[in-house]
Amino acid sequence: MEFTNHYVAENDLLTFINQHYEINGEKIRLYRTSQGRVFFIQCPSGRKVFKLYMSTWTEGAIQTTRVISYLEDCGYPVVQIIPTMSSELYITIDRPEGGCIGVLFEYASGISINLWENWGQYDKPMRINPLIKQFSQQVAVMHRLMDNYKDSLIRRGKQQYFDDMIYFMRRDSYDETKIRDFEEYGNELWRMMERCTAGFCHGDMHDGNTKYRGKQFTFMDFDRASLSYPVIDLSWLANGTNFIVFDERMIEVSRRLFDEVYAGYSMERTLTDNDISAVFHFIAVEHLDANDMIIKNYGINKEFMDGQHDWLMRWREVCNKLS
Repeated sequence: MEFTNHYVAENDLLTFINQHYEINGEKIRLYRTSQGRVFFIQCPSGRKVFKLYMSTWTEGAIQTTRVISYLEDCGYPVVQIIPTMSSELYITIDRPEGGCIGVLFEYASGISINLWENWGQYDKPMRINPLIKQFSQQVAVMHRLMDNYKDSLIRRGKQQYFDDMIYFMRRDSYDETKIRDFEEYGNELWRMMERCTAGFCHGDMHDGNTKYRGKQFTFMDFDRASLSYPVIDLSWLANGTNFIVFDERMIEVSRRLFDEVYAGYSMERTLTDNDISAVFHFIAVEHLDANDMIIKNYGINKEFMDGQHDWLMRWREVCNKLS
């Protein structure tokens, strides 16, 4: 059975999965590509989700299985991993670029909840879903439970958050003056991070990574989890910005979101003064994180990066006025 770098024969993959799992999969189809490929599998017992990670994400894939298993053992609502016939949490598929980890999940049932509406439409009234407080409270419970996690976690530091992106921009001969602006801003944000509370960070904390069922949110997609700074997850939730078009009204939207987010979060866990003062600054970290992924996968698009440079420098100026 051959799996090439850029293509997985779906019928062969389904046969391979059925050899390792008692699911009797009947059909398989590609759903999306993200750190690998995500497939839906039709089974007599219902839909399953199979994620085949790129070989470069092996460490993160294995960590995902351990974190989800730990939280499930704690009684926390997370997507369920289906074990293999030999009770393993993942399988390894040999491919030319190296072994790739595959994980089979139950399809997370429930409804998708938008925590707030009119994203990026600042001329319309903002509508915040009352469930945002429950969502944020559950995030705080997750952070508290992970304080007692005994296995090691992947560390994300300055290199992963900032320096890798700078390296790739220089490699691709992007404008050096603007690179230095990015570099200076990254160093400034890193100094803020070092004053914040260290701990578990989900790393992709948004409402699209949950389903709401039985009066609780079920969390999923722990692929970017790390030992870094929990406040970054709250910055993600308080992000009322438009990624492409800058509008100064975004800061007021983000303030309102953070008020609601922290009202729920603080029921279980509080932030330090340094954490709170960094929340809006760290919205820029999400932009830099996304830029890093785009550059690594597609290289430099000068027009796009020029737009991001303008956006981030203006956001920096607005946030510094708040300090």
